[in-house]
Amino acid sequence: MARDYKRRQRTRKPPTPGWMWFLGGLAVGLSVALFIYLRDAGPGPEGAPVATRATQPADTADPSAGAGDAPGADSPTEGGFDFYTMLPGLEVIVPQEDTRARDAPEAGAMQATALAPGRYWIQAGSFRSYRDADRRKAELALLGLGSSIQDVAIDGQTWHRVRVGPLPDAARAEAMRQRLADNGIGALALREREEP
Repeated sequence: MARDYKRRQRTRKPPTPGWMWFLGGLAVGLSVALFIYLRDAGPGPEGAPVATRATQPADTADPSAGAGDAPGADSPTEGGFDFYTMLPGLEVIVPQEDTRARDAPEAGAMQATALAPGRYWIQAGSFRSYRDADRRKAELALLGLGSSIQDVAIDGQTWHRVRVGPLPDAARAEAMRQRLADNGIGALALREREEP
């Protein structure tokens, strides 16, 4: 016979509460984190093979000598590094007189390679991004120096050069370069090419 399907109601099961989903996700996440931690922890430095350098030349090495005979192999430190104990013993104190004597010839060499006469530009940086070049230009403005950004294409890439100048002579260019160096900005003094 015919049956009336209109009044048939579907039975809905109650929805899973949100806190159950949260706890389930938390359990899965912690399980994955524990698995990764245990996988990466693996054997410690004691169980890992350590490469050591032989103290004898290769042609005179004793074939019966093993890796355990190398010095320091029997006493590994906690972190596996022993340079913390070695470095203080290798420190060399240099007297002030030696550094002054060494600096004097370098200063003489700088004066020997004095800048040639002409107009100069100081290049205070060359950057791939315009944002970095603009940041350097702002640093120079804080020092009271006017600068400009010059775009140059080199090997298909655009570089943004930050330049100060032009300066009328080599002495002013060197003074400006030194001022920038004193403020932590590496700079180059570039002589403007003379047109023939």
